[in-house]
Amino acid sequence: MGCQFLGPSYAADLEDAGFVICPFPYDATASYGTGARNGPARIIEASIQLELFDEELETEPYQAGIHTLPFPEGMPIEPQKAKKLCQHIAKELFGQGKVPIFIGGDHSISIGVIEAASDTFDRLSVLQLDAHTDMRNEYQGTTLSHACVARRAMERCNVVQAAIRSSSKDEWNLLKNTGALPITAASIKRDLKGATDNILSRIKTRDIYITIDVDCLDPSLMPATGTPEPGGLDWYELIYIIKEVTRHHRIVGFDVVELAPIPGIHYPEFICARLIYKMMGYIFLSGAKHK
Repeated sequence: MGCQFLGPSYAADLEDAGFVICPFPYDATASYGTGARNGPARIIEASIQLELFDEELETEPYQAGIHTLPFPEGMPIEPQKAKKLCQHIAKELFGQGKVPIFIGGDHSISIGVIEAASDTFDRLSVLQLDAHTDMRNEYQGTTLSHACVARRAMERCNVVQAAIRSSSKDEWNLLKNTGALPITAASIKRDLKGATDNILSRIKTRDIYITIDVDCLDPSLMPATGTPEPGGLDWYELIYIIKEVTRHHRIVGFDVVELAPIPGIHYPEFICARLIYKMMGYIFLSGAKHK
């Protein structure tokens, strides 16, 4: 697993890197379609096919320095141990002034990273781009399930949810009672600018962590995920939201999770690699990366 994001020719040493790719092939809490443990390797492999030049930004984001960590050895199965490993990796990188980019794996990997971010930054918001609310307190015997990510994050910091189009009644009522109803995919599709302005108005801090479940995208673009939902975002809707958030806030880190590769279909992992590189470009040009 010695693969480097973009390939070895463009790999920076850790001390020189602004961005650090953190592959975390864990999907022990997956509850429907499995295989997200294979996502990190496939995304990194696909990244080698990316053009280094971003035509929108007219820059080459890799110049900020990209280092790829080795795949963890002895990946734990127990959710608490997996969370602690993610938390440890993220805390080390935040402490070194890096922008960590975690590649999952199922969405549960975000819990430890968000905890590390909230411990590092005095005031932090989380933007969750996701088809599902992930607000269960416990699911399938653990409070650290992929279905509990937002609930755990809300115990730590301000959370803004967008692209939502699936929720249990209890989750929805909890969000409604706390005045934190999500920004739905339908509202984004009706009025992209208005919905994005709504997202920005709810982010109360300069520092923000972005967690992206790939099922925020429509299944026509992203069939390779455990629980696809119809009516998702298209590429330009997703990119517009991220670009605007990056313009107004400092992105301290982000993750892309829940890619479950489908044999013989390559475009989902390429989309993920392109998304990661595009976000690096926005962060690089905004001057938001850590100094």
